[in-house]
Amino acid sequence: MTKLSYGLQTLLVVSPLFLLTMKGWVSAILFASSALAIFILCADSKRHSLIFLRHNTWLWYFVILFALPVIAIFLGQSGRQDYAGRDYDSPIRFVLSIPILLVLFQNRFDVLRPLVYTMPGAIFITCIVVTLNPDNAWGPPQDPAHPRTSTYFVDFLTFGSLNLTLGLCCLLSIDLYGRDDWGVRIYKGTGFIVGVYLSVLSGSRTGWLALPLVLFLWVKLRMTRYRVPALISVLLLAGGSYYFSTTLQQRLEMAEQEIMSYHWNELNPQTAVGDRLSFLRMAVFLFTQNPWSGFGDDGLSEFINHPDLNRYALQETQEWALRSGFHNEIATNMVRSGVWGLLSSSALFLIPALFFIRSLYAVSLQTQKIALLALGYLVCTFISGMTTEVFNLKFTASFHALMFTCFISSLLVHHAGHQSTERNEST
Repeated sequence: MTKLSYGLQTLLVVSPLFLLTMKGWVSAILFASSALAIFILCADSKRHSLIFLRHNTWLWYFVILFALPVIAIFLGQSGRQDYAGRDYDSPIRFVLSIPILLVLFQNRFDVLRPLVYTMPGAIFITCIVVTLNPDNAWGPPQDPAHPRTSTYFVDFLTFGSLNLTLGLCCLLSIDLYGRDDWGVRIYKGTGFIVGVYLSVLSGSRTGWLALPLVLFLWVKLRMTRYRVPALISVLLLAGGSYYFSTTLQQRLEMAEQEIMSYHWNELNPQTAVGDRLSFLRMAVFLFTQNPWSGFGDDGLSEFINHPDLNRYALQETQEWALRSGFHNEIATNMVRSGVWGLLSSSALFLIPALFFIRSLYAVSLQTQKIALLALGYLVCTFISGMTTEVFNLKFTASFHALMFTCFISSLLVHHAGHQSTERNEST
């Protein structure tokens, strides 16, 4: 059984490595890890009985939380009397993470300790692949005037946001478990820089707002003794990146122009930012039309060219939302499953956020550091989720389900260890 437990931890630790370079990698890791965790629970049922759930309220919350996406799909389908198994492809990934979470917590495995060393490795592998295969990008041939970088199965939005997320995690993981030596610091720091570089290289602005927010949290909560030099370094990095990167300049200036030129009561041309604003307005309108059941993925066609939508959105914009979703995690799910999708998607961000923020004020400094790393990851995922779907693609759902599981289980283990220490000291 010990070997099986080590096997489970090994699978989780290597899960980020080929996330963006090998199609099916992270989904295979999730399915294998879940099967292994279920086997461990069944093989040692006495030791791993679910009695321990009674004594940990937060664990109960997360077990229920991971089941909510599937429940939301089922309730929406039941209201419409329209059942389709494919709708469960992505939501089921969180359900598969439940046995993994139970095994990690019951065995007090802090899988995050080795995991932070593979995150920079994942970024370096991705950088090597896109450097050696610059023309092997997702989608149609690139516009030479606006080059964008990705890999063969990952769209530019997801590629940019995940590299930025992993890069910031590299930064937040420095000195996470005691003081790292200089070699490890350089390794993680380089992972941060390359992650940001790949995000900019993708040309995708998805998640960029998370960069200043997470850096602010890092300076405020981790760099208390070096706030001024850390702040100066951040400002120099931001200024230098903008000055030397033509892509960064063009994408930010374009975003500003698209926001300023958006019309609230007139038709808007198709632009990246303008379409997202129109998508959000369309989603709110469609939600009001069927708030309890939603429309699934195929029930929106009857609203194409509706007068309320024609007021500001071209037919092409409306059809794009029908084909590709609303480029917003919460909006897409509230249209798909009504209020159940809205509650489920919101809870996937809100409940972990409350737990991570609460953990920032734990007595243990170690717990505080892990909580900041987890919160930084969540901020990146949430910001990205406001301009693209983050849990609706199968491979991203698999990755986020695994990462949520690792962060949550690590914090639960440290909270439980601190409580045990307090009880021992009191006796």
